[in-house]
Amino acid sequence: MNITLTVPEAAATPDTIQFKLVLEGNFQGEFEKVLPTSFRTFQQISWIYHRLKKNFPAIVLPPLPDQPISSLIDDQDYVERKRLQIERFFDKIMGRFELTENVDFIHFLSADMSPTEVGPSNTGVLSFLKFNRVIKPNTDRGFKSFKPSEIIDGNDQDVFHKHQIYILLQESYYGFIAESLIQLIQTREGLGDVMTHMGDLIIETTQSKYRLGLGLKLDSRDSQRNLDRKMQMMGLLMDELGFVFTRQGKEESMKFGDVMIEYKNSLDPLKVIFNSRTVKLMDYVDQLKFRNKKRDRSDKLKLRLGINHPEVREVIAEEIEASEELEKSKKDFDEYQEKVKKEIKVFEQQKSKGLKKSIKDYVDLSIRYEKLKLYNLEKTLQDMQQPVVKIPFNYSISPSQSIFESSSSSVASSSQNARQQKKKRQQQQQTQHFKHKDLKKPLKSSASLPTARNTENNQENSSNTESVAVASNNITRDDLSKISMSASYDDRLSAKNWMAE
Repeated sequence: MNITLTVPEAAATPDTIQFKLVLEGNFQGEFEKVLPTSFRTFQQISWIYHRLKKNFPAIVLPPLPDQPISSLIDDQDYVERKRLQIERFFDKIMGRFELTENVDFIHFLSADMSPTEVGPSNTGVLSFLKFNRVIKPNTDRGFKSFKPSEIIDGNDQDVFHKHQIYILLQESYYGFIAESLIQLIQTREGLGDVMTHMGDLIIETTQSKYRLGLGLKLDSRDSQRNLDRKMQMMGLLMDELGFVFTRQGKEESMKFGDVMIEYKNSLDPLKVIFNSRTVKLMDYVDQLKFRNKKRDRSDKLKLRLGINHPEVREVIAEEIEASEELEKSKKDFDEYQEKVKKEIKVFEQQKSKGLKKSIKDYVDLSIRYEKLKLYNLEKTLQDMQQPVVKIPFNYSISPSQSIFESSSSSVASSSQNARQQKKKRQQQQQTQHFKHKDLKKPLKSSASLPTARNTENNQENSSNTESVAVASNNITRDDLSKISMSASYDDRLSAKNWMAE
């Protein structure tokens, strides 16, 4: 029977997380009662874990993930992290036919599973009190040491002692990897925060009032715009890299860091069965001592009273009973020792398979994110190297002229257009005089001082001889007088807008 169980989806509820369990394969025997698709809460999964733990004390069960924190279940990344943990949990359980054929496990996957069948909660009603916060020592986290003085037939004490040392080294090794990965993720996230802050500062520089040079030359203006464009690209690149660093740390925690913690926690139930074997060995040695004691007494009484004496017969019966108990203890010890050896092999196989997969996922994850970083860097560099398309300016300016100078040829070519524009404006002013009384006032630029006019020539020659005084430290009134007021209204408006910039 080959059946696989996957957890493709998970969703947060008001107080817990619900997981979608999908079964695929050939359903035969008792498995015909199960549902191909079922939905189970974390508390229901806790129920089947504790039932299996009670029914199979000599089997190393995968550790149950921590109970979901209610304050984090609205976070999609946290829900996805729990989904991966539950999927790895069931993947290890489905690899043991002893567990999958259990009646409770069949009931868990069937329609008979009730929502009220939940496991014990980690927090009680009085958990907030101080005396409930005391951390009690857990004896299951250590090995029980016992070295018999007698020679025990079938006792592989040296082999199991080496296994104990190996388990302790593995526990330290997995814990060190998980801790180092957390430090790496924290350092990378700190770098991401710095890059995000740098990106914000870079974008702020494009909004400042500082410009290259005096901002009066076309070359400086084009250079400034090109610099602003590149700075904006650089700022966006910093923001993107900061986001990539953060996402990389979260996925590394989900697919590699949690796996290390899970295998570190899996060593605790392995220690439990090791300690159970030690207890079986201690019982066997005690029973051996008791049988030897009865045998010595029987031998002494046989020599002193003879074999037919009633007291000797009674002692011989006690010796026979002690020998039977010794054989039973030896059988229990041998059977349990074989189970422990089997569990060690199964654990090593699962660990080898799981670690290879997690390391492969970690390497693929790192390569994918490094490619993403490289793509962002190359794309930004390519965009920054693109040539800037210059926008043609309305005025034709020679290098020897100021930006406010216009050629005399533009005056003659645009004088007729200026008269038509002025006549049209005067007609609009007359029709809308009742709405806008201020339209007859001369048009002023926000970047110039009040216009100085010659009152004597204000009526007929105003369209050709207007003079503008602009506040500037480097431009004289003679330079300003060179501006042609006979240019079109659109040309003057665009010039004033450019001056305002």
